[in-house]
Amino acid sequence: MDRTTINQIEGVNVTLETVLGLAQTISDIVENDISLFNIYPSDDEGEKWRMKRLGSKLNALSSATITATEKAQQQIDLVVNELLKGGDTECN
Repeated sequence: MDRTTINQIEGVNVTLETVLGLAQTISDIVENDISLFNIYPSDDEGEKWRMKRLGSKLNALSSATITATEKAQQQIDLVVNELLKGGDTECN
């Protein structure tokens, strides 16, 4: 495997690690402070509902991002292993 390919794969993995870290941070913030979304200090029921919905959406978004990033990292690992073995790297 040539050095350019290795560098490109390493670059993608660094990017994925960054995305994963950001998603995990968002998840931690939302989970730790979910009460801010659920017990929003307002008399407007519509506003309270929107804040609770925002908390749920942020939580779902961060969870989906974590899952997708981890899956991409697994796929990269498989490709790298195949390249190192000199095998077929066709992705299905």
